[in-house]
Amino acid sequence: MVEMTPPFPSNLAPSTARRQALALLVLFYSVVYGSSLLFGGRNHGVATLILSTLVLGTLMLLATALFARRDASWRESLGLGRRSVRSTVAWSLLGFVATYAVNVVLSSVYVVLRGNLEAQVAGRLSWLGSLAQLPLATILPLTAFVACWEETVFRGFLLGRLRASIPVQDTRGAALRRDALAVVLSALFFGAGHGYQGLLGLMQTTAAGLALGVLAVWRKSLWPCIGAHLAIDSFGLLVLKALKPFL
Repeated sequence: MVEMTPPFPSNLAPSTARRQALALLVLFYSVVYGSSLLFGGRNHGVATLILSTLVLGTLMLLATALFARRDASWRESLGLGRRSVRSTVAWSLLGFVATYAVNVVLSSVYVVLRGNLEAQVAGRLSWLGSLAQLPLATILPLTAFVACWEETVFRGFLLGRLRASIPVQDTRGAALRRDALAVVLSALFFGAGHGYQGLLGLMQTTAAGLALGVLAVWRKSLWPCIGAHLAIDSFGLLVLKALKPFL
C-alpha cells in the first residue's frame, strides 16, 4: 500500500477534496482579479500595497482554516508538523538556490526569444518601482507573512487537496504520477494568480511553484518551502532597494 505523506488530508474523499480546492481557487481569483484594491499594488502607493497584501493573506488563511478544521490532523494535512530546525534551514537554502537558478535560466531564455531587453524591462518598471518603495523595516515581516500564507494555501492546502482528489491504485508509480500532476496543477494555479506581473512574472512564479511543490512533496513538509519563499522574496526586495535609484 502506498503511504500517504504530508501535505495530504488523509480523511477526505476525493470529491470533497476537489470541491474544497475549487472553492478556494474561486475565492482567491475573485479577490485578486475582482478588486482594484487587491490587484498587486501596481498602480497604488506603498500603504495600499501593504494593506492589500495583509487583507488578501488574512482572508485566504481564514478560508484555509475553515476547510482544514475537520482534517484528522490539520498540521499534517497541511505539511506543518514539527521538523528539525537544522534540516529545515538546509532544505530552505537549497530551495532558494534551486528556484533562483531555474528563474535565471527561464528569464534568460525568455529575453533571448523575445528580444528587445529595454522594452521588457520598461514593461515591469511600474510594478517593480512600487515594490522598491517599501520601507526597509517592512521587508522582513511582510515577506514572512506572504511566505506563510502563500505556502500554506498553495503548497499546503491546494497541493494536498489536489493529491487527495486524484484516486490512484496502490502502486508507487501511480502515486508518483498523481503527485507530479498535483504539483504541476498547483504551480499553474499559483502562477495564474500573479498575472498582474506580466508574462515573464507569470512564468517565473509558475516555475517557483513547481520547484516549491516538488520540495514540499519530497521533504513531506511545508517548512522548507516557507523558508525558501521567505528567502526568495526578501532577497528580491533587498536587490530592488539597492537598485531603487535606477528604477
